[in-house]
Amino acid sequence: MNILIASIQLPWPLDSGGRVALYSSLACLSNDHCFTLVCPVWTEKALSDAVELQARFPRMKIRAVYCGPPKAPPPRQDDFLLRSVRGVAKRYRGWRQDPAPAAVQVKESQVPYYPFAPLPEAFVEAVANEVPRGIDLVQAEFVEMLSLGAWLPRDIPKVFIHHQLQFVYSQRLSTARRLSGYSEYLEKVMRAQEETYLRKFNAVVVFSAEDKHALSGWLEDDRVHVSPFPILSGSAASEEFLEPCFSFVGSEAHFPNQDGLEWLVEDVWPKILQHIPGAVLRVTGVWGEASRARYSKQGVEFTGHVEDLHTAIRGSVMLVPLRIGSGIRVKLLDAMSSGVPAVSTSIGCEGIPARDGTDILIRDDEAEFATAAVGLLNDHGLRRRMARAGRDLVLEHYSPEQVRKRRNEIYEKVLGQMPCSKLPKHGAAIS
Repeated sequence: MNILIASIQLPWPLDSGGRVALYSSLACLSNDHCFTLVCPVWTEKALSDAVELQARFPRMKIRAVYCGPPKAPPPRQDDFLLRSVRGVAKRYRGWRQDPAPAAVQVKESQVPYYPFAPLPEAFVEAVANEVPRGIDLVQAEFVEMLSLGAWLPRDIPKVFIHHQLQFVYSQRLSTARRLSGYSEYLEKVMRAQEETYLRKFNAVVVFSAEDKHALSGWLEDDRVHVSPFPILSGSAASEEFLEPCFSFVGSEAHFPNQDGLEWLVEDVWPKILQHIPGAVLRVTGVWGEASRARYSKQGVEFTGHVEDLHTAIRGSVMLVPLRIGSGIRVKLLDAMSSGVPAVSTSIGCEGIPARDGTDILIRDDEAEFATAAVGLLNDHGLRRRMARAGRDLVLEHYSPEQVRKRRNEIYEKVLGQMPCSKLPKHGAAIS
């Protein structure tokens, strides 16, 4: 089958949960279908990332559509004097005039993120060019792509992969950050848009039964399908715990990580240090200098992005202090697949069929979270039992074989509901 995938994120490099989820799904289905991936990018680096992704998926057609600012021509040497004079004049005007009022920048900690802005024109044109080229099905990934459902022709089968329910995310953000006023307005507007756009798709794929239940008031039961992304097995569980080390995984680009790390460092970590003064918290992911300075506490270390997450977190206890979000946390499944035991909030492990005390420890109160983290770190027998149970859980529910079978069942059902003229004529058959 020829499947056109429209994604707001290029699934490379693997530095976020969304990218990992899309990448692993494409990897387990790449032998069954011919994929065309169309994705907007805004930097030269992203164009280079697309080239590397193409090398990893040689059978896939990848169109990284540049939507950034126009590329400036290289400066000429004879322009140097003119640019210098203009720079001096600009600074002089700044000294003589009162400074203009700075634009008010609303942070996501103040209002929920709004994902329904119109998509870039160049990207939409690229999708429009691909649709007539023997495409059997269009698959949209991430909430920013929801508006495509209102624009694509009705007779084209459309599947939406819902990584995070926006209305659930907004509600939890407002609760955790105690927002009101304008945030309530945005929340209601986004809820109406999300429901309207979802109805334009023939099928909506969510990663957990909890997300399907959350959509039950909007969509018919047979239109919403539960199908998580696959998790590749990590390295063997380590039986050696040489230092009192905890891990937090996530970058500051995703606001729930900011909120979670703030709660962990400010409210939970001091309680852990009272019991284990030499404890180390390794924060893996991309964080800017301002955030590093803000969360710089005793024992907190920022490692930046790592190529091999399984190795980086081996032998530690994973902490997942998330209070905002929807969907499934890739970081937690990666830890469990590597035999790394974890302490999580209820939201942090939502959607994963993990049992408290067997596969994971679940605590929402800051004092109880700290107590659980200390107890798990000190109890090597419990760590080993939970490490093995976590690996077994991932193998049972998130194997590539199971995901491949389930996604193909969904594709078959969607195509079976279309007129006979729309059944696939191109590409490989579903197997």
